Amino acid sequence: MSYRFTRKPLESGFYEPEGIYLSTPFTGEAAILQYWGERLEYYRQFTYNGVALKGYPGIRFAIEPDATLVSVDNGRITELSIEPGGFERYIKIEHRWGESVYAHIGNSEVDTGQMVQREQRVAGAEFQKNSVTWFHFSIRIFPYNRYDGWGGFTDPLPFIDPSYLQATDQGFADNLPVDVTEHPVSMIRETKSMRRP
Repeated sequence: MSYRFTRKPLESGFYEPEGIYLSTPFTGEAAILQYWGERLEYYRQFTYNGVALKGYPGIRFAIEPDATLVSVDNGRITELSIEPGGFERYIKIEHRWGESVYAHIGNSEVDTGQMVQREQRVAGAEFQKNSVTWFHFSIRIFPYNRYDGWGGFTDPLPFIDPSYLQATDQGFADNLPVDVTEHPVSMIRETKSMRRP
């Protein structure tokens, strides 16, 4: 089974954490702008808990302007914060299998400590430059190690049920500006006093 916006086939029933697949973290169609682990040369200049990154620690999706961000599984909101120059506005949700992080988001629609259900709306999307709506999504699966060169994150794509992923209209991905699709997501350089999501 394959989808136009992925570069490799997805195998149904192969990877799911705790025996379940996650829903997509957004509503509507999407295109992947940046895959997990890409651009090692660029990301090795940034550290996570003092360890140089081995590549991009998540997936960057381009989504429809009216899309909303939804919880990939039942969980509890553990963090709502802003990392200026890095993840910007973000939400962290704790799940029975680990945690999910939504970054570069619009206004959140949840509060810290709140329980959320699978596919419940947690935030609005945020317009980025050139009127393209995109956001960063990543997951950590217990047990994880924040000093592994990935910040403890794991590639989320294999854990999303292929039946939830909609084949993207080729025009949606093809009409994205080149400077959005070709440039990596910038991160902020870590300092001793900062705390990464």
